[in-house]
Amino acid sequence: MPSVKIVVMPPFDREFFGGTDRFELTAKTLFGVVNQLDEIGPGFADLADVRAAFAVDGEVQPDWSVSLGDAKEVIVMQKVAGG
Repeated sequence: MPSVKIVVMPPFDREFFGGTDRFELTAKTLFGVVNQLDEIGPGFADLADVRAAFAVDGEVQPDWSVSLGDAKEVIVMQKVAGG
């Protein structure tokens, strides 16, 4: 399984990962990415569903079960509320 570049945007980089904003992870789905990030930064998974959004190769992906397949990059960013 190929690794995927993970880019963690503020505030998550500081809040959970000590300012580190880049990781190389091996995961089949975004669920796997969230679980691995939670191992690195405990507590991340508890709020990811509420506060985080994920873009896979530039497209926001709300379905965490979709295969990452040949994905090159996942960006973890704060959800934006509309109104």
